[in-house]
Amino acid sequence: MRDSLFVAGLLGLTSGILCRSFFLFPWQFLFFMLVVAGIFCFAWLFQQRVFYIVCAVFIIGSVFGAGRVMLAPASLPPEFVPLIGSGIELQGKVIAEPDIRETTQRIRIEIAKDGSFAKVLAVAPLYPETYYGAQVIVRGKLTYPEPFETDTGRTFRYDQFLAKDAVFALVESASIETVRAGEDLGSRIMGTLLYGKHVFQEGLARAIPEPGASLASGLITGGKQGLGTTLLDAFIVAGLVHIVVLSGYNVMIVAEGILRTFAFLPRRSSAILAGLVIALFVLAAGAGAASVRAGLMAGLGLVARATGRTYAVVRALLVVAAVMLLMNPLLLAFDPGFQLSFVATLGLILLAPIIEIQLTLIRSLFWRDLLAATLAAQIAVLPLLLYQTGLFSLVSLPANLLVLPLVPLAMLLSAFAGLIGAALPGIAPFLGLPAHLILSIIISIAEFASSLSLASVSVPQFPFLVTVLSYVSLGFVIAKMPAKTESSRALRH
Repeated sequence: MRDSLFVAGLLGLTSGILCRSFFLFPWQFLFFMLVVAGIFCFAWLFQQRVFYIVCAVFIIGSVFGAGRVMLAPASLPPEFVPLIGSGIELQGKVIAEPDIRETTQRIRIEIAKDGSFAKVLAVAPLYPETYYGAQVIVRGKLTYPEPFETDTGRTFRYDQFLAKDAVFALVESASIETVRAGEDLGSRIMGTLLYGKHVFQEGLARAIPEPGASLASGLITGGKQGLGTTLLDAFIVAGLVHIVVLSGYNVMIVAEGILRTFAFLPRRSSAILAGLVIALFVLAAGAGAASVRAGLMAGLGLVARATGRTYAVVRALLVVAAVMLLMNPLLLAFDPGFQLSFVATLGLILLAPIIEIQLTLIRSLFWRDLLAATLAAQIAVLPLLLYQTGLFSLVSLPANLLVLPLVPLAMLLSAFAGLIGAALPGIAPFLGLPAHLILSIIISIAEFASSLSLASVSVPQFPFLVTVLSYVSLGFVIAKMPAKTESSRALRH
């Protein structure tokens, strides 16, 4: 019964968060639902039926989830509303690493007015540069973010995407003036991490020609903006964009490569080594929210693959996801990165072992694991990708099978090249040649795959209900497979 209550509570929590993210209802409704939960608890005390207590726990979880969403910031503070549509000149603090694009930088700033604070996203020229924790003066026109239509005809709710981080306003064509550096301990620590990241990226630029340097930076530190629009589109069409952002899937694949490489070591030692790789990834990316999320998701998947304790790790994954949602409930509905990281990691944990058993014709353990992991992640994220983007990549599987074995080597050689570029820039171009070669091969595969006719197909509107039913069906198939998996393992031994 304990497992049933655990699942009921988590399902209730996510259901409450999801419903309240899209539909408005008052606090009085939550009190009514608590009364209903109390009735189920009262019935359970008399008849001790599991159904009653499961319903009670589910309702309590949903009330807690909905209440958490209601406590999250939902709009711009009243002090700033009269400023919408007019020019502002306010002081604030840079609260995230600037997002550098081809011609602009996007800077998240917490501005102050009359003792009230609001988070805004300033779109400014590339220069002058600023940095995390800096006190700045931002000038420009304050506006509300608006939804826009994507190339595939989907409406992207940009306002909701920013709202998940409590950002409710934009400053277009902003002018940024840095007043002073961040003086608090958190700003100094984070600033030091980001400074080290920037020094490493500059080292990559000295050692590896573009676009290889930007790809190497994406592989190691996350971030895909430096690739440029054309090359980034090629990676998206080829289904390879996940390797240039710090996703749980990307980290998991690399960690598994480390496990296989050091298979001669005791299991605990190889798992610790792979865990260190994940930690280095997170630190290299500046230990931001996205990289921490990816590291947590991948770390749990790694534990499952290293120990074979699949269901215990699924439970841990659900707990981590629940904690992240309690910290920021809007991730569930409005953060595609969180959604994809979760379902990809769950697919690797539950689906990859099942697929691997069916691939006994492949003698190489490395290629069997790689194919199983790739298939599992692709199957797991497919319904969500169709719902979010409407793009179905027909070349994603072969492209991933060709590229993913190169990723650990590309990362190793790129890390070496970046360090040499930072310390010994004079010889960096020569020592960066091996990394440049591997990165060029990856880029060529992406460009060739994306250039094929029908490389990707745009599907009609993929309803949310169909997405949910797809995952319910996938879950049903996985639930029915363990017996076959065990029998197959018995036949092999």
